[in-house]
Amino acid sequence: MRISGLLNLRALFVAGLIAVVVSPARAQAFSVRANPYDSLQEHDGWTTLKTDTGILFVWNRKDLSFTLLVRGNEIRPMDTSDNIFFSVDGLPFQIQSLPISNFAPDARKNKLDNKAIMFAHREWEARFIAEELLHHKLTVQTAVVRLTNGSEALIWQFDVPKEVGGDARKQLYVTVVSKDYVILLNSVVNDNSSEETVRKFLVDTMTTLKVSDSRIDVKKLQESIRKGSGP
Repeated sequence: MRISGLLNLRALFVAGLIAVVVSPARAQAFSVRANPYDSLQEHDGWTTLKTDTGILFVWNRKDLSFTLLVRGNEIRPMDTSDNIFFSVDGLPFQIQSLPISNFAPDARKNKLDNKAIMFAHREWEARFIAEELLHHKLTVQTAVVRLTNGSEALIWQFDVPKEVGGDARKQLYVTVVSKDYVILLNSVVNDNSSEETVRKFLVDTMTTLKVSDSRIDVKKLQESIRKGSGP
């Protein structure tokens, strides 16, 4: 799986589509359903609903359902196989979610708090990127922030080695813990976007996260948006 993921990333670099360095094999992604009325009540998956300010991203799976409001004038999905990539006003943007058990199987047993879990994920992901994808030592900068919605988030980033090619100068990530998962947003700093702009976009987007205790009824949500009462 890791080899396949690496090939997918290299294909993206060659195509010049994106320079976001992540491991697709790690992401818990599903096929997009273009029709918002295609019920997600019985099937795991994700979809997007158009709003006045951009799109509402809806994720439904057996044990995790959430929405994210992604704001932008021009938002389109990027053709990246099974991974959730968008172009938001020209900015590459990815949404990921994965079980905590993937990188910290004893987290609950050892009673790790959310901060420790996020740091464990950062170490796990950064090590894989450095050793398996880039073959280059990374210097990771990290900050813990409190979002306006009250949740704690981890912001981490690193400079992209020049040897990688492409126009990305930095990778930025924002992570939160929800139930038995981490939810991760990431993007890049390039010649067309500043570090401050990208960080604000990721943090603002993560602030809109709404986790549901049950599966989200996409049809009802679509109807509420149509009536102007949602999201």
